[in-house]
Amino acid sequence: MRVLVRCVALLVAVASSVAAQSRIDAGVSAGVVQLTGQRSEQVVSGVLEYEPSSWLTLYAIPAILHVSDSTSRGTVSSSGLGDLPVVAALSRTFATPGSPTLGAALVAVLPTGNASCGLGNGQTAAGIDLGVGVSPGRAHLSADASRSVSGVSAQSSLDAPKATTLRVEAGYDVSPRWTWAASVGVDVGTADSTQALSRVIGLGVRHTLAGPLMVTVDGSHGLTAASPQWVLSVGFGTAFAGTSPVAPTTPLRRIKTTFSTGTTGKIGCR
Repeated sequence: MRVLVRCVALLVAVASSVAAQSRIDAGVSAGVVQLTGQRSEQVVSGVLEYEPSSWLTLYAIPAILHVSDSTSRGTVSSSGLGDLPVVAALSRTFATPGSPTLGAALVAVLPTGNASCGLGNGQTAAGIDLGVGVSPGRAHLSADASRSVSGVSAQSSLDAPKATTLRVEAGYDVSPRWTWAASVGVDVGTADSTQALSRVIGLGVRHTLAGPLMVTVDGSHGLTAASPQWVLSVGFGTAFAGTSPVAPTTPLRRIKTTFSTGTTGKIGCR
């Protein structure tokens, strides 16, 4: 009996220790993107972040979409729940000058959207993300690469499904509460038949309100005819991360999180 009591006490102590070290955060973002002269997309997405340890973070990113496409016959649109990305991100920050960080993430996109209406891709997809970051003083520099490894796309609906997306991002803490950042994103590899390779630049600002509570404003502009023309996203909460293992709160990262669910080529239920 004493052995059983000691075992139960040990399990309770371990569970309490894990609970004390874990952390839960959440955020919400709203965004609009003009993909082409005819097609646009509006999104309200949430981020639920669970950090069971300092090196592991889990995310779920549900979203509600409204997509529209203008044709010679008028405007066709669809609204509803999009696909659901779930992410497991691993990262390690080293206690050396510049605080270098290495990270990796696994992404699974579950087909919770109605693909027949152009909301989601209609199949499970998987992707990976590798990154490195450094923070010398007030500056924050990072680079990462992401791509789908199965399914139609485990990336943002703004990226070509079969491409590898490279991002270089830099931020600077102008004050304890304000951080400005800039990003460059480039798709490389093979263009998909439904979406060409993209080149974009992004700018964003993050303002800390109290504790971990933040508000963010981000925008991006396409550099080629195949890129999304422009994107605007506004976020609020304590979590804005997506698949970034090293720099989740930079402009293209926050935009990627907002538009993380995919859309099919044809809009309108059929």
